[in-house]
Amino acid sequence: MLNDAVRAVVELAASQHGVLSRRQAAELNLDRGRLARAVSRGWLDERYPGIFLVAGAVCSWHQSVMAATMAVGAHAVASHRSAARLHGFDGFADTTIVEVSVSRAHRWRHRDGTIAHHVDALESPDIVQIDGIRCTGLARTLVDLGSVCDEALTVRRALTDVRRRGASLRWVQSTAERLHRSGQRGSGVLLRQLATIPYEGRVPDSWFEELLARCLADDELGPVIPQLPIRRVDGRIVARTDIGLPDVKLGLEAHSRHFHFGPEAEPLDEQRDLAAAACGWELLYLGWYATKRPAEVLAIVKYVVAARRRVL
Repeated sequence: MLNDAVRAVVELAASQHGVLSRRQAAELNLDRGRLARAVSRGWLDERYPGIFLVAGAVCSWHQSVMAATMAVGAHAVASHRSAARLHGFDGFADTTIVEVSVSRAHRWRHRDGTIAHHVDALESPDIVQIDGIRCTGLARTLVDLGSVCDEALTVRRALTDVRRRGASLRWVQSTAERLHRSGQRGSGVLLRQLATIPYEGRVPDSWFEELLARCLADDELGPVIPQLPIRRVDGRIVARTDIGLPDVKLGLEAHSRHFHFGPEAEPLDEQRDLAAAACGWELLYLGWYATKRPAEVLAIVKYVVAARRRVL
């Protein structure tokens, strides 16, 4: 039975970069006494209180980050430069820094060189898992980098990398604005970088204003309302569309769908679109139509309106 417990513990640790916790060991029938004997015999090393490394496992940066995040349980995630390396941001592949964000309610310090940032409780949309390690998501990591990187160019380089992956600048900016506080350096650095970049995928304002004017002037479309909120039966707003045609429950969005939210915010994307669909609405994303004249797009919109009238 003991051999079975040891085998199970080693297998679990192997899936966690050679790291396991006392709680996990207990769940696999390796109690405190057996853990103590394992440490004394040298096949386990207690890196932090209650966190063990398996002897013979490859010592790696990933192992160190995993151990640090597990040391505080669900109250810590890899962040800042460590998260940047996990995400594969340009310029961070060689960092050896072990950096975590810990909830203020669970203060944690250690003398092994690990950097701990004590923060307000992280929201679930800001947390992802990479290589089995909980860490901050793309946008939150960009926000945090500005507080630890001396050169704004480093943040700019990471932001450029994220843009190449197709992430929505709108989503990155909304995250930075949500996290921004007076005197907070990281979000301020990122917001200043974002201010210099035009939003790709959005049709030019003049183009969109002309399309809106044409829609407003066309009697065949019925009521046309800019920034129309889409509401559930109970009155709760589930989405807001740039141009709303309530008679046929059709919304026109000034961005292409790809850039409206971006891959990291896919759950947000799906939630918004499904909520609108549940209310009977269809959303059209117009970003890629910017190469056409507004009059041509209006003709397409009228075709869709006619089709929806037939099925509603």
